[in-house]
Amino acid sequence: MIKKKKEYKPTIWLFIVMFALPMVLSLLYFKGLDNDIWYILSEGRYIVQNGIYHIDPLSMHQGLQVVVQNWLSASIFWIIYDLFGEMGLLFLVLICNFFICLLLYKICLLISERNYILSLLLMFLCDVTLASHYIVSRPQVISFIILLGVIYALELYVKTENKKYLIWLPILSLLEANLHGSLWWMIFLFTLPYVIDSFNIKLLRTQGFKKRPLFIAIAIAFLVGFINPYGYKMITFIFTSYGDKYMHLYINELLPFTFKNNLCKHMFITAGAIAFCYAFFREGHVRLRYLCLYAGTLLLGFMSVKGFSHFILVSFFPLAYFFKDILPNDFSELDQKIKNVIKALLILFSGCCFGAFLFLMIKAPDTVKLKHDAQDIMIFMQKEFNPNDVTMYSSFNNGGLVEFYGFKPYIDPRAELYLKKNNKKDDIFKEIYNLQYRNISIKEFIEKYNFTHLLVQNTDVLYNSADVQDKYFIIYENSKLGYRLFMRNDLLTDEEREKVINEYNSAVDKAKEEAENKTK
Repeated sequence: MIKKKKEYKPTIWLFIVMFALPMVLSLLYFKGLDNDIWYILSEGRYIVQNGIYHIDPLSMHQGLQVVVQNWLSASIFWIIYDLFGEMGLLFLVLICNFFICLLLYKICLLISERNYILSLLLMFLCDVTLASHYIVSRPQVISFIILLGVIYALELYVKTENKKYLIWLPILSLLEANLHGSLWWMIFLFTLPYVIDSFNIKLLRTQGFKKRPLFIAIAIAFLVGFINPYGYKMITFIFTSYGDKYMHLYINELLPFTFKNNLCKHMFITAGAIAFCYAFFREGHVRLRYLCLYAGTLLLGFMSVKGFSHFILVSFFPLAYFFKDILPNDFSELDQKIKNVIKALLILFSGCCFGAFLFLMIKAPDTVKLKHDAQDIMIFMQKEFNPNDVTMYSSFNNGGLVEFYGFKPYIDPRAELYLKKNNKKDDIFKEIYNLQYRNISIKEFIEKYNFTHLLVQNTDVLYNSADVQDKYFIIYENSKLGYRLFMRNDLLTDEEREKVINEYNSAVDKAKEEAENKTK
């Protein structure tokens, strides 16, 4: 009687190290909370306290129609911040990254026919690449989990043709439509290569599998996307929000591929290495769906730097299919002495990972804070002025900070809101672009809005403008941080003006003294 070979199970130390390392590296890569977190928290706070809104309540403009395409994720971010502070947001990002790692591992394990070594290696390489650029405190980290969930469900269906796995498509579609609606269409872009591969086309060497259950699941997934507070407007949000020429000229992450950008250089090398593997391994038998995912997401990356995040998500795991017969399936195939050395190294590395993690977590409270160079200005504004009496100009990247402290700015990083085709009222983003490139008169601009205050960064065209200095006086200036706070001349007498400046400088000195004492 032939004994059935016992299924190999890797040592627990292997999983500890391979899952701990990406977490530690994520902390090392983590450069603090993303600048967009200011307006995300402001959106979430308003929704939790007042409910869903369709007319924007955060900016100074009246009657702007809005689709809060990340309403659910913004609410989650705010609730976690409200309960646990900045460290809660850090842990949220780390938890999301853990599930990204887990799904990457599961997908690789499935495709490689349970090649543990290869699956863990590819998971590690993919997540480290992703974490170095895109694991940030934004709703996109939740979207990465959903999109990988779609891939995993589709791969399970292809392998087993069991319809139960396709139930996940509508569920994930519903979640994505409410958590991060602008990326909802990516579910169907990721699904399209599987649709093509489901047909029997000899010329293209497609795999061919049952199409009807897949098509039904896709149809249901499409329909449930309309179950959100904004209906069809959420679904069509991406078509009215991207492609605007001013956004692509003004926002760095929407710029096209260029070798001047270090991220683009990194992605070019990565894409070339993966293309080499596609071309020279598996004897030319490359699954069409993997080629489509590679080419489609790479094209997104060339169109805008932001698109490379999706390229990273789907370009690594197909290598599990190419290398599954090249690398050993598990450590049981290795010599005992080699296994002992590897086990010792794993224990050593796990200890190092644990120590590094503890060190970073002890250090994290001092580094993972809501920080902004103009934060002390807004704290002062919050104490001294009633937001209802303030009409405030702020630079594009600083508007979220203004909103977080309860004031209504001229503009903020929600670029899509300020397009006329979205808000149905004014093309404010075009106006700020023309202002910064001096295509419109500065004097006419400030007279049009008659701002009470200007929060201006040194990169802003208003920073040294003579037209501004004729009508406004500087309450506070910090040349080192590159910020000026202006106030309109006619709002105060000379005596009141001097009092405000003294109060502000006193508040700044007190804040610095408190910070120094806390450090000591």
